[in-house]
Amino acid sequence: MKDVRKEIGGIGDSNGAMAEEMIFNALDKSKTFGGIKFDDVDRNLRFKLKKIKLEAEFDVVMQNGDTIALIETKYKVKSKHITSILEKHLPSFKRLFPVFNDHKIIIGIGGMSFEKDVEEEAIEKGIGIIKIVGDKVEFFTDKIKYY
Repeated sequence: MKDVRKEIGGIGDSNGAMAEEMIFNALDKSKTFGGIKFDDVDRNLRFKLKKIKLEAEFDVVMQNGDTIALIETKYKVKSKHITSILEKHLPSFKRLFPVFNDHKIIIGIGGMSFEKDVEEEAIEKGIGIIKIVGDKVEFFTDKIKYY
């Protein structure tokens, strides 16, 4: 059973990496999210401040002169991921990168699948949706808001 669990976990990790790769490549190619053109697209941005015991990793960060886009990628997007972005990732980003305090921030979440009602929850909270559909990446950002 232990080996089966390990193998299934490995498959899940591989699927998550594939989702992140597809989403990053689409964003990096267009350099656009939510109708906003960005200058830079970075992935797996990790930062740690030992002094205040704060560390975070951001899957995709896009920036231009006045806006930051924080994009979280998952294999299967769940409600807890929406909560984590708003309650953990966003505040951590603001504390770790005060140089961007005067920037507007938009948020996106992407994945290969979404739990029931999670897309609606994200849209309701002003978070853009990125879905992998077949071999394409689709964006739903009409209701995106600034944080």
